[in-house]
Amino acid sequence: MLLRPASGLPVREQRSRLASCGKRDGREGAMDDQGRSVMSKMQPRDGQCLSRRALLSAGVGMAAFAASPAGIAHGATSRRPRTLLFDDGWRFCRGDVEGGERPGFDDRGWTAVQLPHDWSIEDLPGAPKSTAPWVPPVANWSTEPSKRKNPFQPTYPAATPGGPPLRVGPFDAVASAGGWGAGWTVGGIGWYRKMFTAPDLDGGERAEICFDGAFSEAEVWLNGVKLGSNVYGYAAFAFDLTPHLRPGHANILAVRIANEGETSRWYSGSGINRHVWLTVTGPVRIAPWGVAVSTPTISRTAAEVLVDIEVENHRAEAAPIEVVARLRDAKGRKAGQGRAKLILPAAGKAASSVAIKLAKPRLWSPDRPDLYTAEVSIIAGGRVTDSCSARFGVRSIAVSAQTGLTINGQPVKLKGACIHADHGILGAVAIDHAERRKAELLKRNGYNAVRLGHHMFPQAFLDACDELGLLVVDEVFDVWEKPKGRTNDYSKHFKQHWRSDLERMIRQDRNHPSVIFWSIGNEIEERITPRGVEIAAELREAILALDRSRPLTAGINGPTGANGEPARRSIDVVGYNYQLLSYEKEHERYPDMIIMSTEQYARDIHDGWRKAEANPWLLGEFVWSGIDYLGEVGAGSSELKPNPPPRMDFGSIFLWDYPAYIAGCGEIDILGRRKPQGLYRDVLWGRSPLELLVQRPTPAGTYERESSWGWPDELESWTWGERGDVPMTVRAYTSGDEVRLLLNGSEFGRKSVATPGDKLTASFDVPFAPGELIAVAYRGGIEIGRKRLETVGAPARVRLRAERSAIAASPNDLAYIHAEVLDEKGRKVPDAQIALTFSLEGEGRLRATGSANPRGLKSFSDPNTLTFHGEALAIVQPGHKRGSAIVKVTSPGLKGDAVVVRLG
Repeated sequence: MLLRPASGLPVREQRSRLASCGKRDGREGAMDDQGRSVMSKMQPRDGQCLSRRALLSAGVGMAAFAASPAGIAHGATSRRPRTLLFDDGWRFCRGDVEGGERPGFDDRGWTAVQLPHDWSIEDLPGAPKSTAPWVPPVANWSTEPSKRKNPFQPTYPAATPGGPPLRVGPFDAVASAGGWGAGWTVGGIGWYRKMFTAPDLDGGERAEICFDGAFSEAEVWLNGVKLGSNVYGYAAFAFDLTPHLRPGHANILAVRIANEGETSRWYSGSGINRHVWLTVTGPVRIAPWGVAVSTPTISRTAAEVLVDIEVENHRAEAAPIEVVARLRDAKGRKAGQGRAKLILPAAGKAASSVAIKLAKPRLWSPDRPDLYTAEVSIIAGGRVTDSCSARFGVRSIAVSAQTGLTINGQPVKLKGACIHADHGILGAVAIDHAERRKAELLKRNGYNAVRLGHHMFPQAFLDACDELGLLVVDEVFDVWEKPKGRTNDYSKHFKQHWRSDLERMIRQDRNHPSVIFWSIGNEIEERITPRGVEIAAELREAILALDRSRPLTAGINGPTGANGEPARRSIDVVGYNYQLLSYEKEHERYPDMIIMSTEQYARDIHDGWRKAEANPWLLGEFVWSGIDYLGEVGAGSSELKPNPPPRMDFGSIFLWDYPAYIAGCGEIDILGRRKPQGLYRDVLWGRSPLELLVQRPTPAGTYERESSWGWPDELESWTWGERGDVPMTVRAYTSGDEVRLLLNGSEFGRKSVATPGDKLTASFDVPFAPGELIAVAYRGGIEIGRKRLETVGAPARVRLRAERSAIAASPNDLAYIHAEVLDEKGRKVPDAQIALTFSLEGEGRLRATGSANPRGLKSFSDPNTLTFHGEALAIVQPGHKRGSAIVKVTSPGLKGDAVVVRLG
């Protein structure tokens, strides 16, 4: 029997890791496998407030420091960058070690890793790569009821004859402390170490290390001296290296990360899963996230741009300084300038404001996301001692019950999606292209808004939202002082750390024009208690002290009416989760209340949007969820139940158990493909006049019962094998008023879709016959859309499709390669489950492979995978070398394919 210690790893596994991760041997610094000193590669970042795309691909390393003139700090006149990316050259050990913080510790047995890094998505030692010979089913529904007595508590499944192993790839149903919430992955403790040669610090310069996030609790040492800790895994944090840095010599940075017990309700990942940066400035410098740009007045002819700057003086004497702020448009052209003077107290701080008139501003909006940049420099003693840049947009936000949400005076309805921060088979690593791709998927599929659930997101994602015009509800906490059934979540730290963590989020995110709401929490347990009211008021006061340009909201899952008034007291817009039936009553009671649906069930897609369209006081909606994610297993699940179904069956929650590891409720799956409920939404939003889907038939005597977030197991398929006369449920979703269905050239039937009760749906029971199924939609007798499904042949070949044919030669870029199973005529086989093997030649590495099968447990680093719905995905990560990556795919008995992606 395996004991499960606090780390989540079996005792014997922890012991083996302790033995293999290294020991003290008196050596100085980290060594590679050949005993050579490990020198880091670093890339630049101009400032913590600048978009990081160009900086992440610049590739400037330590040589940039040598080029800097002695005594000149890092500003516009310096030849060395202010901030460098610090992601390369790390070593990692999964497990706790004694003395891992000491400079002389021998880490030669540790694994070389590239940040961002998530150890919970990596294979467990000794775990099989796949579930073979067990093959995961392709049907969405479970055949057995969930064994969980409490749907919000993890269970630990037992092995079953012929079933999947309880340990495969990164999954362990026994050792996973988070169980179904964490998608059966394992946390624990991990160590990171990095050796680097520090630059010379001249004239009182300062060096600082900044982590964009590390989950869950981090402790950091430099050369054996503890710098500090951070307890909120989604928050950025920084430490001053200056007192303990050894310029010109090897320095050892050590980080211990603990992610023990039930730390999250969803898959969080473990480790330093966001970027790390090294910043070097002069002694008179801009404070971290110390530039705030606002636009208090806007007209068509001019806008007032207010640049607020916080400056620090690390000298022992007072310093008179000049602050210079320059505005540039998206093409880099100068758009305005202002100056201010102030005297900094010795070893103190001061704030300054520079007001700049911007002529004929180009306004930022979801349709035209025009951006500007504010370049800020600090001049002391006639020299530039520091500078950084902040992107911003010129736009106004207003909300009212009478006019709804307006941006720049124009009404906007929120077509929103809630999302979590993981990236499916990549885990929770915040690689920049993965962040941008997530925003692009949402925008491409018709969403104009996103709600971040339920914590701070990486800056690369917000940068992408700025550039794409995707509106953001920026949410800070999922818990306050009371936990949500978890033994080790952030609630234990809230009292001591909420203020600093909240302030870091506001300071870091306030320049993003995409952020239009601050959310103080989601479904907070104590929301209507006296203590909860007190906390909410404190949160509001802290936010408004830093930013008064955005409304405040929260995700509230009841109660409504007078009983819910305490939860609404400190917010401007009431975010209701799953309260669709209460909206009209709330408006009758409180005519000036402004509401938005911050979470919504799949079954409420139609009615929720119709209410938002009809009422200005209902700003819009956010479906749970926009993109599928790991953990919270079975939110979008279904199960088989015996006939006959009850007249009213609103489903249940979390109907899947192990081996399912995905929530299943996304309108986009973890590969990036639109799911059936997303296709329905396309019709509802007018993006498509007609969609045609067929529900997978259940065994005789049963029906499919969906969870509260679920959707019937539908496919765009008319390939169902030998069905005899068993009728198939065919659904045509249309914005027309009539649907005509043809089977093999003959009209099968017509149905009206003219009333609100039809909810855009025409259903037909059609006996399966191979051939062709066509739906034609009409409005007023005129054809508005036509969809065709046909019976395809057996799998014959695999086709590869790269989302992009050329990417940067940078670990922060990724190539997504889709594999599709086709028949001899080149038609996709819509429900094929085929074994594939990917391979890569050339530069880069095969980072992950997998499918969207919610039960498709596997090693994601294994090049072998099974398709699901006829498709699988391979992800290639470049290094720093230019060249080409040739991705190939093979499958037994099928013709393979290859695709070339240029790197650099």
